[in-house]
Amino acid sequence: MTKKQEQKIDSTSDKFVNFYKNNYKKLLLVPAILFLISIGFIINTSLNEGVPIYRDVSLKGGLSAVIDIDTQVSSEDLHIHLQDKFTDNSFAVSELFEDGQKVGFIIDTDLREEELRMNIEKKFETTFEFGDNYSSNFISPTLSSAFFKQAMYILLISFVLMSVVIFMYFRQLVPSGAVVLSAVFDIIVTVGVLNALQFKISIAGIGALIMIIGYSIDTDVLLTNRVYKEKGNDYFEKTGFAFKTGVLMSFTTLVTGIAAMILTNSTVIFEIALILVIGLLVDFISTWFQNAGILLWWLNDKDSKKSK
Repeated sequence: MTKKQEQKIDSTSDKFVNFYKNNYKKLLLVPAILFLISIGFIINTSLNEGVPIYRDVSLKGGLSAVIDIDTQVSSEDLHIHLQDKFTDNSFAVSELFEDGQKVGFIIDTDLREEELRMNIEKKFETTFEFGDNYSSNFISPTLSSAFFKQAMYILLISFVLMSVVIFMYFRQLVPSGAVVLSAVFDIIVTVGVLNALQFKISIAGIGALIMIIGYSIDTDVLLTNRVYKEKGNDYFEKTGFAFKTGVLMSFTTLVTGIAAMILTNSTVIFEIALILVIGLLVDFISTWFQNAGILLWWLNDKDSKKSK
């Protein structure tokens, strides 16, 4: 890194420190508002879907069909066609690629297989033969429901174990609670954003949500360790140093996630990358607006009481 780049980073850090001295309490309103909005989206989804997220076939049950066809029809066009024909059913249509070329579609739906095949044969004016240019897999709603419950238990257990480790390490209610609250914020707001987009989550997406807990803790532990554990009373300056390192960490991961979303033809990789990108952006707010604000407020209040 050149001296000019280092000076630019130091200048950014100084601006951050000065801005934070004057506004860190006010900035707590930003995550609070986002959290409440996300809770609203989650409640709305729960009322409509019966669960707090939109689920794909792997978590909801239904038919997953793969058709091989060379066509100029896009996944959006096929989705609109099917939804117009069967308004009471749900569809998720994605394009199937091989060596960078579109070779067909993957259709996830709760529609019966016979009806789906008849309709797409009329749409494309061709016959789809099982094992030739057509294949399908039916997932039982009971089995997918069991997958969903297990995934929720795993997510909950991961969160509880993370919380225990954090409280054992910092041994103080406020800094430990701020880190845990940040993780809660990351999960809730990320799910809220996905619900706002009506994005259907698969089993792989649940894994990505668990990963967000880990990414969240990275920056929050870095911040709390630097500001609370290290010697010195210039908390704002130490926050600036932590900000410089934390943003670099998050930025590199963010770039990788965006690159994966743009370059991949895999729906699974796209889903994981999308959730991680949203989670990282949300984590920036929770770490530097919420966690840092709570920590600085607590430390400054603690010092002011000692000086009295």
